[in-house]
Amino acid sequence: MPELKSKKILFYILSLAICSVFFVSTFYSTTNKLTPPSKAIEIPIAQNSSQSVSKENYTFDPNWKQRNYAPPPPETLVAIMSNVITKKNKSFRLKLKSDVQEKKVLLTAVVNSGMIDYTLNWIESLRLTKQDDKFLVFAIDQGVVDELTLKGYGKQVTLIPNDWFHVPLASDMALWRSNDYRPITHAKSLVVERLLYLDITVWFTDVDIVFLSPFIRETMLAQMAQRPNTHMIFSQEVDHRSVNSGFYLMKPSKITKQFMDQIIREQDITETLTQQRVMNNVLKKMFPTDITLSPYRLLDMLLFPNGNYYFKLNLPKKLGIKPMIVHANFLIGDKKKIALIKAGLWYNNSS
Repeated sequence: MPELKSKKILFYILSLAICSVFFVSTFYSTTNKLTPPSKAIEIPIAQNSSQSVSKENYTFDPNWKQRNYAPPPPETLVAIMSNVITKKNKSFRLKLKSDVQEKKVLLTAVVNSGMIDYTLNWIESLRLTKQDDKFLVFAIDQGVVDELTLKGYGKQVTLIPNDWFHVPLASDMALWRSNDYRPITHAKSLVVERLLYLDITVWFTDVDIVFLSPFIRETMLAQMAQRPNTHMIFSQEVDHRSVNSGFYLMKPSKITKQFMDQIIREQDITETLTQQRVMNNVLKKMFPTDITLSPYRLLDMLLFPNGNYYFKLNLPKKLGIKPMIVHANFLIGDKKKIALIKAGLWYNNSS
């Protein structure tokens, strides 16, 4: 009996040892498959796609090379640099002097003469919220430069250099999705890309937007700093399903330069899609939708409402929320101005 009992104990010990070895080998085998020692973790961006997004650098195409642009003309560069807002950006995680960086932010818009009344209204909303000291309007045509200079904004307007354009542009007000509308929105992408290559964080805004708060920039920069891998912040077009290309903050990085490059390439070949549609298509193709992994964030639609939320659904007022901006999109032609006047948001007395 003692001999049998000893055999049973020995059998249990051997069984336990075998199980332990099997468990350890399985664990390390699985770990090595998931995270190779020499590579970052990769997250698929789409089903049946051979391309992937690295958690560390989010490079859609690892072979992509940055463009080598010539410096802007001297007058353009002076206009840009004299309107750049220098902001010290402190990390939310560390309290070291080395963790404090200077961020160059440029509030900018791209307009033609057909939008001059809205541009003046946009500028007046900046003045009322004490944000009119530094901004830059990129003019598609000389008429914008002449009009803004006449109004006293000569240092805050510059003509877009001819070699930045890919196609000729019209100077009249372009209706949404018209033949003139797409080339104008294409020019916006071209300007933003050039600014990124000047190491500037681009705060882009359409001019059918009214500013209602003096803390918009700080709010967006704080939201960007809260999550270190945030490279872009967009207002929303449709609730959590698409972004609006008329209001966003984009810091200069390989991610954003590659993003804008892909947008421009697709805008160059399309004859039907607007910049906003192209931007959303590229965003979904390049980056994961996982909020913890994607390099972009979305602004709250009640604080940054579009025309549908503000004018049609009247949601901010119904909920007692004061928005930071109002975007008069979802309205075409003169309906924009009528809606802004009715809401008490038309400050341009010259028209």
